[in-house]
Amino acid sequence: MKPKVFYDKSTNRLKKILGRIIPHNTRFRPNGVCQINTESEITCTDSEVKVHRIYPNLTTPLEISEDLYEACSDYWKPKRSVTTDYVVVEVPDGRIYTDNESSVAIVSQQNRIIENVSLSLVEGKAKGAETNNIFTQSYFQAPTRFKGTVFSMLTGGAGLNNIGHWFLDVLPRLHLLRESGLYDEVDWFLVPNTRYSYQTETLELLGIPAEKIITGIEYHHLTADRIIASTAPRGNHTLVPRWLGQYIRDSFLPLVQDEVLPASERVPYLYISRSDSAIRNVLNEKELLEALEAYKFKSIVSSKYSILEKIRMFSQAKVVISATGAGLISMFFCKPGTKIIEIFHEGFVIEPFYDIATKIDLDYDYIICKGDRKVHDAAEGQRQHLRVDTDQVVEILKKMRKSSEKKSNVQTV
Repeated sequence: MKPKVFYDKSTNRLKKILGRIIPHNTRFRPNGVCQINTESEITCTDSEVKVHRIYPNLTTPLEISEDLYEACSDYWKPKRSVTTDYVVVEVPDGRIYTDNESSVAIVSQQNRIIENVSLSLVEGKAKGAETNNIFTQSYFQAPTRFKGTVFSMLTGGAGLNNIGHWFLDVLPRLHLLRESGLYDEVDWFLVPNTRYSYQTETLELLGIPAEKIITGIEYHHLTADRIIASTAPRGNHTLVPRWLGQYIRDSFLPLVQDEVLPASERVPYLYISRSDSAIRNVLNEKELLEALEAYKFKSIVSSKYSILEKIRMFSQAKVVISATGAGLISMFFCKPGTKIIEIFHEGFVIEPFYDIATKIDLDYDYIICKGDRKVHDAAEGQRQHLRVDTDQVVEILKKMRKSSEKKSNVQTV
């Protein structure tokens, strides 16, 4: 772990501990929950919260094979189907409080946390608003006051520094905002962080002026004339709704649709290396790359490319191979039918990439690598390195090539 990251995590952990012990400005601790879900007894009036229902009770299925579902890690087994009530709310004189890790509280002027649009994570899983750790907080700094309207794009801690969560849990909130009809009324966009180039670049590509962007790192407690907030793009679950994938594709693919790359710059076969990461490395990557040479694969380190460069590369790709990891989020830029081969450690078989692939009509396949010991949870699983059976990879590629040749012969006849 990098010293700066270790320092930040340690400091935040200490702040959380002290924040529960030392009382200060305790009047900012909420006194209840404002219920707005359709299945709940609604306890908010329009003067406290105005609710715009975007996709009421939307069902999102998990469309994968039974074999893959059985292989999914037991500690993170996804549901086969989830239902989410997608809303956008307006909160006059509201507040936003976040610990930039497991809690985002949208608080009304009646000092009640608003369910559905607030985030409460317990051991990485989203829970009900009543479990939000703001209720156990004792120390509060006074909120910073903003004139006008603030739109919250905050999510859990992974939104601070993980490109996958940025595309899944942060940016799609803009779609819900547009659907509410309130986009043009926003004065400030509150995002988790702008430390990384992919964060500033995507916001710029989406047309959000830099002077309108504020971060949860700078302002973990704020109030405004009006707060606007949305349901999390994946709700209180982890499955990816179809509208999310369509929004990302519609927002970014047109940026390169008129570009015609010379043949020398087209890379139809991509292998995403994790050599820039300290976890989930392919231990026999040299052997794997030698096996992929016959198929003219190019090895890339995703973090070294700009967003536009990734859009260009992945929109031209025919096959993408990668160990599971954030670099695979660029599959959003692939054309329908693109072959995706995801490589798992048997102790870390989790979504979202197999889920995303089915929602945007990619040709998904996978390989599961044997481990040398039992993995008990996600924290342990995500650190496991992989040793890939290269013969399995080559077998998939051979089948793909034969299938392509058959189709070519049929078209010729």
